[in-house]
Amino acid sequence: APFTAAGYFVAHSDFLREVPFDPFLPWIFMGEEIIMSTRLWTSGYDIFSPSHAVVGHVYVRRHKPKFWESVHRAFQPGIHNPLQGMILDRIKYQLGYPEAAKDMLPTKSVLTAVEQYSMGTERPLLQYMELVGLNMTTKEVTYTHWCEEGTVPPGFEHLAHFYQTT
Repeated sequence: APFTAAGYFVAHSDFLREVPFDPFLPWIFMGEEIIMSTRLWTSGYDIFSPSHAVVGHVYVRRHKPKFWESVHRAFQPGIHNPLQGMILDRIKYQLGYPEAAKDMLPTKSVLTAVEQYSMGTERPLLQYMELVGLNMTTKEVTYTHWCEEGTVPPGFEHLAHFYQTT
């Protein structure tokens, strides 16, 4: 699969030694899946997902607050938007967005300890972006037939046994 899913993530806890969660992404809601996917993949982890639904959750709960509604209960009103913006700047910097280059960021402190919680060294980020069809410079998404068709990703033929359907 091209991405991990924050709502369904199964792995042995050992991965946390190599790819620990970034404590500088508080209250993250947007961007958690792509940053975790890229960090895991560049650290040598392959990402798989079931071919059939195995779990689910009720997303619409009119009588219960959503994350973005409840954050104001813990912090002063209006802090969610600036906080979310800084979190996204940190993620965009790590993913190579040109507008999030170090000299373009209005708040440099968003890069505190970023090296400790950034990409791995087993595989290059650019290779991952090409594999999943994302170009952060041009903001283009390329069709990835392997993902949509459930076939082996290019360059991963050695994992074909994981792609057998029942």
